[in-house]
Amino acid sequence: MQPRRGEPDAALPPQPRRGEPEGALPPAGPRAGRAVVAARRAAGRWARALAPWALPLGAGALGALLLVTLLGKQDARVGPATVRLSVHPALTGSSRLAVPPFGSVSARTHRGPVQFRATLDDVDVPALRDELDDDAPAGGLRHPSLSAALLPLEHAARRAARQFVVRLCLLGLLGGMAATLLFARRTRARLLRCGLGGALATAALLVPALATYDIGAFRAPRYEGALEYAPALIGDARTGLDRLRTLREEMARISENLNRAYDALGKPVPVLGGATVRVLHVADVHLNPAGFDLAQQLATNFDVQAVVDTGDMGTWGLPPERGVTRRVGEFKVPYLFVKGNHDNAAMVNAVAANPNARVLDASATEVAGIRFYGVADPVFSPGQGYRVPAFDRLKEQRSVVVGAALDARAERPDVLLVHDPRLATYALGHVATVLDGHLHAFGTSLVNGTRTLTTGTVGGAGPDGLRAEEPVPYTAQVIHFDPGTRRPVAVDRITVGALESSFSVDRELIPEGGTAFTPAPVEVPPELLPAVPADQVTGGPARGKPPIGLRGPSAR
Repeated sequence: MQPRRGEPDAALPPQPRRGEPEGALPPAGPRAGRAVVAARRAAGRWARALAPWALPLGAGALGALLLVTLLGKQDARVGPATVRLSVHPALTGSSRLAVPPFGSVSARTHRGPVQFRATLDDVDVPALRDELDDDAPAGGLRHPSLSAALLPLEHAARRAARQFVVRLCLLGLLGGMAATLLFARRTRARLLRCGLGGALATAALLVPALATYDIGAFRAPRYEGALEYAPALIGDARTGLDRLRTLREEMARISENLNRAYDALGKPVPVLGGATVRVLHVADVHLNPAGFDLAQQLATNFDVQAVVDTGDMGTWGLPPERGVTRRVGEFKVPYLFVKGNHDNAAMVNAVAANPNARVLDASATEVAGIRFYGVADPVFSPGQGYRVPAFDRLKEQRSVVVGAALDARAERPDVLLVHDPRLATYALGHVATVLDGHLHAFGTSLVNGTRTLTTGTVGGAGPDGLRAEEPVPYTAQVIHFDPGTRRPVAVDRITVGALESSFSVDRELIPEGGTAFTPAPVEVPPELLPAVPADQVTGGPARGKPPIGLRGPSAR
C-alpha cells in the first residue's frame, strides 16, 4: 500500500533537518534541542568577542620572541672581565658559560623554555692582578683576602643580571607593540593588545626561569669543547697532589741511588787534560716544588759548578707564583736564568732578588772558565694561544739578531742560553753550544758545528702534568764541559718517574767536544736581512752593563 502524499515513509530513516550535518541524530527531545542551540549561540558570541584579540595577541607574542632573540644581548663589566649576556628560546631550561677558545660549561638551572648564556669576551690581566692583591703573601693568598676580592665581583654579577632581566622585559614589550605594524589598521586598541601579547610571552619565558633558578645545578655540569676533561679534573688533581707528595718523600731515596746508577753506566766520561766542568741544566719548573727538590739533589750529588735554568719557572703570571723563586736561593752555586714564555717581568725580578741568581738578558757571565750568554724569550704567551704562529715567526726573526750579538762581543760566548729553540734558529754556527727547553722533552742536534742540547721538564710540566692521563716524568740533564775547549764532552740525562721511586740515567758522549769550535754561521734567508742591530735585542741592557741580578766582576 502506497503512503499518502505528504506522509513520511515508515520504512525510511528520519532525514536530517535543514542546516544539520548529514547523519546527525535528532535531539532526544525539545529541551535537549534548545540546550544545544543555546551552547552554539554562546560559543559564537565568545568567538566574535575574542576575534579582535586573538590575532593581535599572537602577533605580539611572536614580535616579543623575535626581538628578545635578536637583541637580547648585553655586555657587562664584572670586575676585570667583560661578559656578554644573551638569552635564547630552548626546549629545556639551562645556563651556559662559554670561555672561548677553551669551551663551555652548562647546567639545567631552571624550568622554562629559555637558555641563558654568558660568554667571556675579554679579561683585563693587569686589573685581575690588582684584584688578586699584589701585596698578598708570596706563598699564596689568604682566605680573607680572596673573599674580599670576590665579594665585589659577586655584587657586580648580580647587578648585571638584574639589568639584563629589565632589558629583556622592555624588549618583550617593545617587540609586542611593534607587531602592530603587521596590521593595515593600526588603532590604539590593537597597539595595546599587541603589547599585552608581548608582555605575556616575555612573562612565559622569564617567570618560570627566575622562580626556579638554582645556581647549585652547576655542581653537576656538562662540559663541551676543550673543557671536556673537567669532570675528571677533581679526581686528577687529587691524584696529582698524591703524586707530588709521594715524589717529594721518595726524592731522597732516588738521589742516593743515582750515584750507583752513575757508576754502573760503564761508559766513563772522558777526562781531557783534567776534570770536567759539570753544569746542571733544568727548565720548565712551572711552579712545581718537587722540581726544585730534584734539582737540589742532583746539584749536590753531581757536584755541579752551576745550575742553568732555561726558563718557564712560572705558569700564568699571577702574583702568588713569585713565592717559588725563593727556592733559587737554596742552591750553593750560581743559578743562571733566562726568561721563558710563561715568565713575566715580575717573576724575572723575583728570581734576580736571590744573591746567587744571574739573570741573563742579552748579557753574559762566566762560570769556571765557561762563558754563558743568555737571551730572554721576547713574548709572554699565557692566554694568547691563537698568536703562537706569529710568536714563532718573531723568535726566528729575532734569532738573526742573536747571532749578530754573539759575533759582536769582544770575547765570543761558549754557550747560548734560550728558552725556545726557535730563538737560536739563525744563531747556529755562531756559538759552540746552545742550551734550551720549552719542548718538555730531551733532544740534541749538531748544525754547522753548534751542538744543541734540549732538556725536558724538571717540574713534570707543572699543573698540566698533575692532571695528565699519563704522568709526566721529571727530567734534567748534567752537562760535562771540557775546560780546555769549553765544549760539552758528555751529557747525563736523568728521568724520574712521577709515581714511584723509579729513575734512569742515560749518558751520551759528544765526539766533537774535544776539538775547538770554528764559527760557521747558517745561511739567513734574504727576507730576514738586514737584521736589527745587536744591541736592540728586546729587554737587553745597554752593552757594558751587568745583567739583572748579577753581582760582582763575573759579568762579561
